[in-house]
Order: sequence, then structure tokens, then C-alpha cells
Amino acid sequence: MEPRSISPRVDQHQGRSSARRRAAPRGRAVALWRAGCGCFAWLSLAFVLSMACHPRESFAGTGDFTVLYANYNAAAPNDVIIEAGIRIRNNTGASVPLSSIAVRYWFTKNGATSVTPACWWWNPSCNNIVLTTGTVAAPGADQYVEIGFTSAAGSLAPGAMTEAIDLGIQLGVDVDEADDYSYRNQSSFSEWSRITVHDARSAPLSGVRGGTPPSGSLARPPAPTSLVATAASPSAISLRWSASAGATSYSVYRSTTPGFTPGAGNRIASAETSTSYSSTGLLASTTYYYKVTASNAAGESAASGQASATTPAGGAAAAELFDDFSYTGTDDSSFLAWWSLRSWAGGPGVDGARWLPSNVSLVTDPLDSSNKLMRLKGTTSGDPAGSSHAEVMSTSSKFRLGTYAARMKFYDMPLSGARLFADKPIETFFTITDYRDNDPDYSEQDFEYMPNGGWGQGDRSTMWLTSWETTTDNTSTLVSGSHDGWHTLVLQITGTTISYYIDGELKATHAARFVPEEGQYLSFQVWFDELDASESSSRTYYEDADWVYFAEDAILTPAEVDSKISALRASSVARKDTVP
Repeated sequence: MEPRSISPRVDQHQGRSSARRRAAPRGRAVALWRAGCGCFAWLSLAFVLSMACHPRESFAGTGDFTVLYANYNAAAPNDVIIEAGIRIRNNTGASVPLSSIAVRYWFTKNGATSVTPACWWWNPSCNNIVLTTGTVAAPGADQYVEIGFTSAAGSLAPGAMTEAIDLGIQLGVDVDEADDYSYRNQSSFSEWSRITVHDARSAPLSGVRGGTPPSGSLARPPAPTSLVATAASPSAISLRWSASAGATSYSVYRSTTPGFTPGAGNRIASAETSTSYSSTGLLASTTYYYKVTASNAAGESAASGQASATTPAGGAAAAELFDDFSYTGTDDSSFLAWWSLRSWAGGPGVDGARWLPSNVSLVTDPLDSSNKLMRLKGTTSGDPAGSSHAEVMSTSSKFRLGTYAARMKFYDMPLSGARLFADKPIETFFTITDYRDNDPDYSEQDFEYMPNGGWGQGDRSTMWLTSWETTTDNTSTLVSGSHDGWHTLVLQITGTTISYYIDGELKATHAARFVPEEGQYLSFQVWFDELDASESSSRTYYEDADWVYFAEDAILTPAEVDSKISALRASSVARKDTVP
């Protein structure tokens, strides 16, 4: 590892926003329209819908309507979104009001708890499209998104074809699109019968006007196999098992009695989408027994075989780091021994913005005059060259497996100036290795709060929980909604699982392949992914950190973290570092 003072790392977020911004740009949609039938896209609504652009495909056997499909997200079939380009061709001899038909895209949720469809682009207008969701139980589909049309969408002339609808479906967690009924790995438009056309307001599988909807009964998945339990600490046991074919989620059951029967009373987790789990909050020197079931839309499987592990005796306290940021200032020698302030240029964020050490300060807690907070600020007046970011990073990269935690205050409203939703600030706490392109040992785990939305979320406040295996391989869980105010963030990393908690609630579990192979830095940032260039008024976005904590090789529950912090503060410990 090169010394950071000699070769500052290229930032971990380089190129990230383009990877997450999935909506099809207008230019791409125009290109697809022109490539599909050689016609000009920007015409009046009446002319577009009456124009007969005939691709080379045959009309034979396609029914009243044919769907042509391009997978806009073909390069990433295992991320948090589905993105389909959909065109509809009228094979009848009559003009058909679009409001009289509906298009249905069929897929499996793979354990996702939310489905958010959106029209990301359509000429004449997404305002003329109505999106709804529904559930089914069929092979390759437990969910569908329906594209309906308002009367303002007009009619489709005989032989005519609509311009491409860019349908986005956001699921919040990584999913496997390859098992979806409507999925196909094709990036250019061609006929596809598994996206279907129906009479408007018909039952999910009825009123078919084009294509072939899913059919047949869906079987429950088989029981998971190869369940293994491994003690991770006096208070935690790690589980892993083999995937069950057709499963969309898993449930975990625990008991201190061997041969127990799984039931609601001993179920400790459900809707798990990975094949690993960290069971925490356990007693030392205790044997625990586990079973796992698999589920899909047809129901829950039989239980797996039983696995057990015994937690070790509680001994000496784990090696730990704690800092409550009670320094005289950022020029305090004690602060600089533990933390570095970034001043070198580069990503992430808008090109040309500076990283200023002066954007980091120690301020008095307004609720407790004896307490200090570390504050990071990002400033802008709409011009990248006049904008600034902030980063604080630990001087040591000795943090790998164990429990990470921070008490953070995120803000929706700027410290000064107006809140402009075209500004996309990002307020963060994260861990990271040194950044090297294509480094197989790179890793990173992020809590990234975007109060004004962004990365395909519009203006909706969103917390991104992201784990990185390499500089290009990552998985994200999205938690929508405002996170304005104080929050305790806890990150547990075992040899098999990464778990993200916010205020004691488990928000995400990421798989073993994202577990870091090397030691990591602790880091905080405030930066801009986009700016409102039309507004020249000054505004400052910010975050506060009350404390940060790490316990090496110990998996602590959020409640145990709270107890640790309370004990350290009760003993007037301002900072502690016993991590070797």
C-alpha cells in the first residue's frame, strides 16, 4: 500500500453516479426510435400514433397486438432495477384507442419488499401513462407492472407502432432478473411474446390481445440444504446455506432446544434474500440450534436440516476504537494523529469542486454545551468551480471484521441558503480500502444519505446502503424517506455477512462476496453529485457526527453498541484505541 501522503487515493465514488442513473436519456430514446423504423421521433401526437413504421418482423400469429422489447439494463441483470423499452404494434385493421388496452410486464420480486414502477421517458408524454402493480402466482412471476394509458394518449392506427416507453421498476434490493418471465437478454428491439397486451381493466391473466402470459401452477421451493452455523463471537453466530431453486426469500428459525419445530414463535428473520445470516444478541457459552425455510409466491418450503453452534465464553473486552470528537479544533495534534482532512482534487462529485479542510470543524452541541460535534460542510452557488466538498478519513486502515457504528445527524435543510432540489448533496459515513482500479481486494461499505434525491430517485430523500466487492461490482439497498435528524448507524461485518442497521432496525443484509479482504479506513464526506446551475445564490449543506466506534472481531447488536458508548462516556473516556 502506497503512503497516502505521497499518493492520495483516487476516490471510491469515481464514476458512480452514471452507473446508478438508469433513466434513458432523451438522446438514446431518439436513437432507438430512429433505429427501429427510420422515422423522425419529434412529431405531433396524432402523426406519431398514426404513422405506420414497419420493422422486418412478421405479423403472423401475433394476435391483435405485438410487443417489441429492448432490455435497457441488459448489462446489469442483478441490480436494484428493471428497465425495459417497450413498443406496441397494432396488427388489426382498425384504429384502437390506447386507453382500451394495457401492457403487462411479469417478474419475480426475489424477496424485495417494495416495487416502484416509473415511466422514465415516452414521447409524447409520460403524463399519458398510468402504472399499477399486481400479484400473481405463476412460473417466473409473482408480480406484474401494468402500463395503462389515459384518453389523452390518443389512438394507434392500423399497422402503426408506438414510440418506445422506457419502463423502470425499482425494487430497493438486488434481484435476479434472469428468472423473470418477461426478462430477455437483448439490447435491441425485437418481438417478445412474454410482455403481454390485454384489454384494459381485465383480470391479470385474462383479456389477452397479444403475447403469451405466464401459465401453470407454481410449486413451493425445496428446503434449503447445507446449512452451517459458525460462532462469530460470544454474542453472534453466522449462518450460511445453499440456495433453493425457485425461492424468492428465506426465513430463519432459532431455538436452544435441539430437534425444535419451526414456527412463528421462534422465527428470527423472514424475507431474507441472501443465503447467509448473522444471528446476534446471543448469550455467551450457549448452544443455539437453527433451521431455514425457503419461500415463493406458492408458499413456504419444509425446513432445512438443523445446524448448531456454541458461542464462546465472554472474556476480555474486544479491541475497540472510540472517538467522541472532543477536540479543541481540527488543528489539534490529537485530532490529526487519528484523522486526515482531504485537500487534494478529484472525485467523487461535480468536476472542478474543491475539497477544503476548512469545511470540517468542531462545533458545540446545541443540546449539550459540554459536548462537541464534528461538522462537515459542502458549499455551492451553482458553479462547480466555486463549489466545495469535505472529507475526514482515519489515518489508519486497520478496520475489517467486527462492528462499526457512528452517531450521525443528517440534514434536509441547508445550514444556509435555500434548499434547491436540483442540488444533489450526499451526506455520508462509510468504510473503504485504498482505491485502485480493478483491484480484486477493493472494498467499501456506505451509508449515503441524499436529502434531495438523485441517482434515479427523482427528488425523493433516500438513504443508500451499498457494499462494494471491487471498484465495479457492488450491491445497494435503498431506504426511501427523510432521515433528517439524529441516527445511530451500525454496520456488522462477519466472515459471511454484512448487515446495516439504522436506529436499531436491520435495513440491509449483503452477501459474503462483499466482505472486505483487507483493512479499511473510517470516513465521512459531504459532496455534490449535481448542482442547480440556474441558481447563483449561496447554499451550504452539512452533516454532524457525535461519535464513532469500532469493535474488532466482535458482532454487537445496536443495543450493545449503545451500552458500550454509555459506559465509555460515563467513565469520561473521550477517545480510546486498542485495535492493533
